[in-house]
Amino acid sequence: QIFWICIKKTIEAELAVPVITGKKSEKDKFVGAVYTNTLESLMPDGKALQMGTSHFLGQNFSKPFDVKYLGENNVETFAWQTSWGVSWRLIGGMIMTHGDDRGLVLPPKIAPIQVVIIPIYYSKEEKEKVMEYALKARDELVGENVRVHLDDREHLTPGFKFNDWEMKGIPVRIEIGPKDIAKNQIVLARRHNQTKNNLEMMKTSLSVILEHVSDGIVTNKLPNYVKEELENIQKEMFDAAKKILDERIVRVSEYQQFKEQLDNGKMIDCSWCGNQTCEDKIKEETGADLRVIPSGNAKAETCIYCKNSGTTNALFAKGY
Repeated sequence: QIFWICIKKTIEAELAVPVITGKKSEKDKFVGAVYTNTLESLMPDGKALQMGTSHFLGQNFSKPFDVKYLGENNVETFAWQTSWGVSWRLIGGMIMTHGDDRGLVLPPKIAPIQVVIIPIYYSKEEKEKVMEYALKARDELVGENVRVHLDDREHLTPGFKFNDWEMKGIPVRIEIGPKDIAKNQIVLARRHNQTKNNLEMMKTSLSVILEHVSDGIVTNKLPNYVKEELENIQKEMFDAAKKILDERIVRVSEYQQFKEQLDNGKMIDCSWCGNQTCEDKIKEETGADLRVIPSGNAKAETCIYCKNSGTTNALFAKGY
């Protein structure tokens, strides 16, 4: 339960990477384990990535190594053991799932910087006004625990800064220039879908506070709006990745279909007889591994390879 709750939640809720839960086959389970639970995902290149495993070892290791505990009845009993965890591959999986040709795309929950503010000015007079406005915006966001950075590097152009922070995957970019101040607005750009919109501010030279009264409570528009945007971005990133994963899992009943869809970068959902010989033959002929026997398995049909009665449904894909 710890494995499913903690690790699955971390991968999906924090990294915005959807995973498939289930068990490994007898062939691929951890050597010496009673069974192995796994979390699998499919990367954009059509290869599966094992995101984490949990092995129930039973007493298979405690008995030979004489690992015992004193039970409640003062009786020594061999320990029941587990082995579980994840590794740096989660970072790689997250980068591959969300990244694009421009660089990283980081989910807001794990981004070290959630918002970058880019001041835009072309004279000393513009600089004073823009920086005053930008600093106020930064301080208000910091006050609401938003991880924000003000890029005040003077030797770089705004365009260079835009590309620099896009490459680093920062979820939200705020642009503030003289025209924006004149219009009492800021420009908010989202990294994950490359969209922009203008956020109107209160008509005052220094503050970017827009009073909004709800149930008698006056709130600050900028931090609230940005925090809501970060939540939306996190959800949109997961939903988009989940949609792609779901679309790339294909149910087949014929071995020829299996091979064709595999070549198209799909994860194959099919029935399997449970015989390791069929599993080995499929690997030998197609390069695909049995990645996971999904939780909540549906009724099996005939085995995809030998056409004998299927005992379970399984997901096959090529791996790294």
